[in-house]
Amino acid sequence: MLATNEIAADRADPQGGFRMLLAGILGLAATTMVYGQWRDRQLQVDVRQLHDAVAQAREDQTQFRGRIARERLREGEERNRLENLIADARARDERLRLLSVRRLAEEKSVRADLEATRERIAALETERAAGERIIRDFAGGVALIEGRYAFYDAEGRPLRVSLADDGQPRRQEDGSPVLSPEATGPLFAQEFFGTGFLVDSRGRLLTNRHVAEPWWNDATAARLRGEGMEPRFTVFRAFFPNEAEPFELSTERVSETVDLAVIRLELRERPIPVLALDVTGKGAIPGHPVVLLGYPTGLDALLAKADGAVVRQILSERLRQPVTESLGKAALIRPSATQGHIGDVTRTDVVFDAPTTQGGSGGPVLDQKGRVIAVEYAVLTKFAGSSFGVPIRHALELLEPQKKASIAEGEPAALRP
Repeated sequence: MLATNEIAADRADPQGGFRMLLAGILGLAATTMVYGQWRDRQLQVDVRQLHDAVAQAREDQTQFRGRIARERLREGEERNRLENLIADARARDERLRLLSVRRLAEEKSVRADLEATRERIAALETERAAGERIIRDFAGGVALIEGRYAFYDAEGRPLRVSLADDGQPRRQEDGSPVLSPEATGPLFAQEFFGTGFLVDSRGRLLTNRHVAEPWWNDATAARLRGEGMEPRFTVFRAFFPNEAEPFELSTERVSETVDLAVIRLELRERPIPVLALDVTGKGAIPGHPVVLLGYPTGLDALLAKADGAVVRQILSERLRQPVTESLGKAALIRPSATQGHIGDVTRTDVVFDAPTTQGGSGGPVLDQKGRVIAVEYAVLTKFAGSSFGVPIRHALELLEPQKKASIAEGEPAALRP
């Protein structure tokens, strides 16, 4: 009944239903619009949030990339630093290794030098001891030879210097004095000094031929001899150490092939040392040490070694007696000794570097055993490293072959008659 009434009512008021429908539609539309606006605002918020999130993500990504780049850079720098440290360590290790090798080499070199120096010192001490022994044992048998010679014609008249009216010597075009046996001036004489040494108890000395015959190979003497003048000694004597008086000399034999001669003296039973000769012929060895005894520079060296007051006294007495005699009486005649080494040995020469000069000619060259291995005869004045000696085998031949066997090998024994 009610429903019939409602239908009746609706039919009775159709406008009211429409309004209600419209109101519902409008309410739904309003609701939809409000919801849409809310959803739009919500969407905008979400979009902004999403945009912000994207921006943040991009910023985070940029920062992350920056951190990665910085980390890579730091890693590269650290790697380079480590590589540099490793390279430095390796270089230092190599330097230390090289330094160690160098120090080891230097240590070996220093040790070798030290050993060589010790050996050299020992050799020098041995040479010095040998030299001192040789000087002590044999210097007394080495004589200073003093000579003076003049020229005589066939009648025995000496060659004299021709004087002018003013008393001065007349001169030839070349500056040399005019000489003549008829002249009234001073005797034309040549003075010289040399060295000789005793080789046997018979009183025989070895020396150079140019000492025993000073006119040998002399141009002036050759010219005068060509003019019929013959040389003759006016003084020819030997002074030994520790002997106050000189010994008169005479030439016994000269060599025709080398610069050697045998001269003789009367020993008067004096205890003069005899020098041993190397009869083996093997004593001269290149590099081996030698001792040279002699009188280089003649009287100059003897006077230089003497006390000044003694020299003045000797020179003041020279008008009464020759300087050599004064030196002999004062026991100031002693040979000089120099040491060196053999540089070369040839068939005709023993080359050595022991210093010598004019006046030392005829001096013995001895090895460390005290044996005479050569006789000094020349020196290169412009080259101090070259003195020359005649090998002793030539002297053995000159002293007569049959006498060689009487020389005790390596001992200071004399040649026996």
